[in-house]
Amino acid sequence: MSNSKEQFLKTEFFIFSWNAATEHNLVWNKNTTDKAKGNFRKNIKEFLEDKLSKVYGERKVTEEEHIKNIAELQEKSIELGNRLNFGTCQKLLNMMCKYYWCVGFIEEPPHLPIDRINLENAGIKGCNWTQIEDKNEYKSIIDKIRKKAGSQSLAEWEIVHWKRKKLY
Repeated sequence: MSNSKEQFLKTEFFIFSWNAATEHNLVWNKNTTDKAKGNFRKNIKEFLEDKLSKVYGERKVTEEEHIKNIAELQEKSIELGNRLNFGTCQKLLNMMCKYYWCVGFIEEPPHLPIDRINLENAGIKGCNWTQIEDKNEYKSIIDKIRKKAGSQSLAEWEIVHWKRKKLY
């Protein structure tokens, strides 16, 4: 694949992932300017692309490393002046991993994006992924989905069971 095609896909994957991670929750402070929002997204995109190429692109990442990477993404958001909660960070990183894995840029990721669709598919009620605040809550949900997935990996289970609610 040419570099320009790869860069196009990576940009689109970030946009899709960002929109999926932020469409159902507030991520901006009240007075955040459009310029500040753009700079924040640009820096988060660069952080994720670097992490995905240098870590996930080199080898299969363990579950512990993956959770650490979600926490690092959250720390990066704080450093950049706009704290994203753990639920938003996991959705953003897990979506990027899913897209990169599906096109062969990285090995299979250890997790799936925790969102409304995957929670429903796993039969988990009363959980709002946008409100996840720490890794222990996240790990508990992952463990519940893992039980539902049985012998399938979490990434494969999601691909098999994921269905968009509305197409139009």
